Amino acid sequence: MANCLLSIVILAKNEESRIEECIRSVLGWADEIIVADDESTDRTKEIAESLGAKVFVKKMDIEGKHRNWAYSLAKNEWVFSLDADERFTPELRNEVAETLKNNPGHSAYTAPRRNFIGDYWIKWGGLYPSAQIKLFRKSRFKWEEVEVHPGLFWTEVAGI
Repeated sequence: MANCLLSIVILAKNEESRIEECIRSVLGWADEIIVADDESTDRTKEIAESLGAKVFVKKMDIEGKHRNWAYSLAKNEWVFSLDADERFTPELRNEVAETLKNNPGHSAYTAPRRNFIGDYWIKWGGLYPSAQIKLFRKSRFKWEEVEVHPGLFWTEVAGI
């Protein structure tokens, strides 16, 4: 599958045990992979760089502010936000590629998320599908600058 004009932005801190699998799930497909590293003290940065990701290091003080900074680093208009413990499935890859190829009519899309405790997938209790806005036009949104679980705000931009 050809590269998609999409920037994957991964927020990470001390994720050496997970970052490789996360990056490999988008490697060779996404146009750009960025790791926004929160001053990891393990091998997160080295592993990410060895896989070709662009790594930017900055201490996170406020989550929403950190997200805004990380997404601003992306060269592409379309960004997919990925946590280091999340993976792209082949089905999600195909759906995102198809969406972007067909001139999307919306500026943001949710993706279902499977929540696990250890190896156990929690399918009930409202934890699946735990849809979150993951794919968005970076010029159209900003994150609320709060410490935990920031909301996403629409920003008006002329010409898009």
